[in-house]
Amino acid sequence: MSSSLSAVPAAHRRRAALTLGSFAVLFVAVAAVAATGSSVAAPVFAIIAGVVAVLLALMAWGVLHSVRVDGANASVDHAIEQAITSYGGQLCDCGHEHDPDELHITDAPACAHDGTGQTCTHDCQTCVLVAMRRPSPR
Repeated sequence: MSSSLSAVPAAHRRRAALTLGSFAVLFVAVAAVAATGSSVAAPVFAIIAGVVAVLLALMAWGVLHSVRVDGANASVDHAIEQAITSYGGQLCDCGHEHDPDELHITDAPACAHDGTGQTCTHDCQTCVLVAMRRPSPR
């Protein structure tokens, strides 16, 4: 699944994650200094700075995680492209021409798989792509 962060180049997202992480460290330091204060408002200020630090750290982790997810998706997509190329541009060997964008058979006069000669109901999902399906994250 693509996120709205995918539109931003990975280098910019890494830089944003580094910036957010740096600000999180800064707010941890501010919280630590405020916690050593002796005024009445010092503990409140330390708690607020700590909460801001945690939020910034979570945002930095989320941006960095989006870079990792996009990298993993790119490597899976590259593996699929290599598999298609190694099979001569077509994953399925059932003898029918498949439309890779729609994952259905474009020419289906008779099918050798079912042995009846009926119109082929097989598609790429019942041929080779089943073995290459990504597991569901849920």
